[in-house]
Amino acid sequence: MMMLKNINWRHVPLYTLLFMFVWPFLVRLRILDPGGNTLYWFIAFTYLNYLSFIFSIAYGQRMQTGLHPAQAVWLFLLSNILLILTFAAGWQVFDVYGTSAGCNNSSDFLDSLYFSTTIFATVGFGDFLPCNAHGKTLFIAESIIGSTHFGIFITLIFSRVIFPSKA
Repeated sequence: MMMLKNINWRHVPLYTLLFMFVWPFLVRLRILDPGGNTLYWFIAFTYLNYLSFIFSIAYGQRMQTGLHPAQAVWLFLLSNILLILTFAAGWQVFDVYGTSAGCNNSSDFLDSLYFSTTIFATVGFGDFLPCNAHGKTLFIAESIIGSTHFGIFITLIFSRVIFPSKA
């Protein structure tokens, strides 16, 4: 079994990030089916991208000399925005959510962004809801990342700020 230390974590985020920017176009052009399997691949690649980013920070591949606290704050904000935008694109493309009045999703990207932000921040106002099992799966995937992201990221980043490596 390959150990996590042996993986070159610098390359994994690049491949998964490429997929994250290409997949909405592939779904819109009907090259990929917007059905369940594509949604599960989207979730898998989102998690792979997120975990590779976290592991690259944890193993010091990107920040070997530590970070200034302001850089850590900006990196945290940027990662929040990218995750929320990624999931908002997922909600919009897969069309698995609707209002509490029904699941006729004729919403625009701002509604998807709003819904994604409320899930990520674990607020959940209830004005938008997942419509089916695929929507519930996407909801679970985003809420797990959203609820744990703050703790994981702050622990990893500020351990680099407080205890920079001696390299």
